[in-house]
Amino acid sequence: MPFTTETVLETTNMPDKAQREIPRVMNRLLGQTFLYQDKDDEKDDYYLVYRHRQVFTALFALAGFTLLHDDYHRIFQIVSEFGYCREHYKLNESLMIVVLRKLYEEQTEQLSLAQDPVVTIGDIREEYRTITGQERALGVGEYDGLLRRMRSLGLIELLDGRTLDVHDSEARLRLRGSIKMILPVQTAEDMEAWLRRYQKK
Repeated sequence: MPFTTETVLETTNMPDKAQREIPRVMNRLLGQTFLYQDKDDEKDDYYLVYRHRQVFTALFALAGFTLLHDDYHRIFQIVSEFGYCREHYKLNESLMIVVLRKLYEEQTEQLSLAQDPVVTIGDIREEYRTITGQERALGVGEYDGLLRRMRSLGLIELLDGRTLDVHDSEARLRLRGSIKMILPVQTAEDMEAWLRRYQKK
């Protein structure tokens, strides 16, 4: 028997239509890291992976990737076990991820939220300054680029039908549960360690 994609997938007993979707969905996850159940354009792919999680887990593992799932937020994440395909962040990007993670934790603890918390652009800017110090205050262009980068990673989502405008300090952003997955600190002490790490730079 020839060793082909078709012969490999035949062993999964998945419907033919689902088998044909596997390459596209795997490529999508590799390209965007996260897959959300609550996004209309991702919901079908999310449930395909969810229904056939064992198959996707095994296929990704062959290429050195781990498929993770957040049961509470209903998010899939793909993580490389090797250094070749891992995302490498610039210092300011790493700082912004820490800022968003800290805001996420504070908001959920203070408000006992069942859903992802909402903050303003002004909240993010102020927290960034608090963590890094005034000498690291960003210019408008840098700040705009950082927030667009966070949005492309799926960590934040614009609300109220607005476009991203860093001049609008009242513009609201939803902090996605993927922030917890991309920076999986477990305790307040872990968070403080991350903060001290970047405050020294």
